[in-house]
Amino acid sequence: MKRWNRLEIVCFAAFLFWSMAGLIFTVFQITPDAVARWSIPPWLDRFVDFCLATGDPILIVLAFANTHLHAARQWTPATARRWGIAILACAFGVETVGVLMGFPFGHYVYTTRFGPLLGAVPLTIPLAWHVVVTNALFIVRGRAPHLSRQAEAALAGLVCTGYDFVLEPFATGVKYYWIWTGGGIPLTNYAAWWVIAAALVWVFAPTAATRFRNDPRPWAVLGFTVLIFLAGRAFTTG
Repeated sequence: MKRWNRLEIVCFAAFLFWSMAGLIFTVFQITPDAVARWSIPPWLDRFVDFCLATGDPILIVLAFANTHLHAARQWTPATARRWGIAILACAFGVETVGVLMGFPFGHYVYTTRFGPLLGAVPLTIPLAWHVVVTNALFIVRGRAPHLSRQAEAALAGLVCTGYDFVLEPFATGVKYYWIWTGGGIPLTNYAAWWVIAAALVWVFAPTAATRFRNDPRPWAVLGFTVLIFLAGRAFTTG
């Protein structure tokens, strides 16, 4: 595999560091109230407060950066940009319709806990869509490179839906990124995730085969975030 450039190395190292910090903060339930009881230097106290206030959006930005750089290596920078613009635009449009009309996911509303809102949708949400769909596509292409276009899209959509299945209890029950106004998580949410993710891959995914099947970034980006979701559910009390 072609050696990574310096930007790729720095971005991946930053993602790993921030992911491990997020996992530690989650497992040990480090909160502002807990930090207030510590005897730590003021600069460290400010750094911990910064991490608690902005850690989740920063993690998504780092995940997005690594995902885009990986896509640029697998295809070309121009192809990765076209793919990224298509996914970001579609994700923002679908999420805006979803919040305003309760379709196709169900009735929900976003809070400001996942970053600033653009209209009714946090700016980080389209980035998250790009992260999940792109890495799901590369995982499928890396493990099953000879699938038909339809089968590839269906399987990538299934990976995205499984990811969302793990994410939802953490995002809504621990972090309160969004709130399902009808009560629990509706099954239509998962059906919509599969259909939309599969459609995005089917319509927009470049047809060029994956060039570097053993690149660790798709597994690392999705895997570390899943670990944080699971730890959040396991270790959060109250």
